[in-house]
Amino acid sequence: MSNTSSIPVLRGSRNTVLRVDGEELTLRQGKQEYGIPLAAVARVHARQRAVEVTLKAPEGTAPASHRVEGVSEAAAIAFADAVTALLPPAVEGAPAIDGAALVVTRAAEPESATPIETFWRRVKWILWGSVLAIVAMCVLVSFVAHPVLIVFALITGVIGFPFAGAVALLLPDHLDRWLLPRRGITVIADYAHGAVGPNGYLYGDLDGNTWKYVDRSGRLRIEVSYDPRNPGKAVRADGRGKWWEAFILGTAAAVALFFLFGFCALPFLGEELMGPTP
Repeated sequence: MSNTSSIPVLRGSRNTVLRVDGEELTLRQGKQEYGIPLAAVARVHARQRAVEVTLKAPEGTAPASHRVEGVSEAAAIAFADAVTALLPPAVEGAPAIDGAALVVTRAAEPESATPIETFWRRVKWILWGSVLAIVAMCVLVSFVAHPVLIVFALITGVIGFPFAGAVALLLPDHLDRWLLPRRGITVIADYAHGAVGPNGYLYGDLDGNTWKYVDRSGRLRIEVSYDPRNPGKAVRADGRGKWWEAFILGTAAAVALFFLFGFCALPFLGEELMGPTP
């Protein structure tokens, strides 16, 4: 079997993606996906920053084609050469193939985000939400209170929102430290001796799948509790370190509440407190 892992994945304009999946080309265009068997492809041609996939057609019929534009020129050439090498050889005397009839059209499944992608997406939303809230408060206090309070809006917002964001990001994982040992499934995780990276342990779920868990205890075996709905999410069953994490998160939450309370109270501090505006 040919190795297709080194063939580039082409991401073009208009949310178009073309890749090799086993014995077919998968073309994703918006909410639709086309499965193009390699046996249906007549040729793949790279033209500068575009790749055109031409399908086989009976004699006298104009061949259908699919085109991906806006890709890297080097990637386009490498993709075309690699796919051309995968195409089955033509057989003399074989009946003509209508490649368009072999193409399967299906609804494109949404690409699931990885935990790291989800984390950074949340960081981005928290960051932009914090900036907008601080700007809005600065404008508000400049009209309904005293312009000097803009300084306090910046101080309380710049301190309060990062602490609140950190608590919001870390709290779900911390709650798992408390809930999974009670509601999850507890199994033994064996030290992998560097096979899955430093401090890596391996454990299995009820379906026979093997998952990685990272722990710095140095023990040969530890007990972990995993979520049966998401077996890749696991925590130490003995809850080691959860009290220290609770203290840190509690302190961060207290700091966030203190500064955000002051932040929200700024519009109610009128000229009686700050003195009349000159």
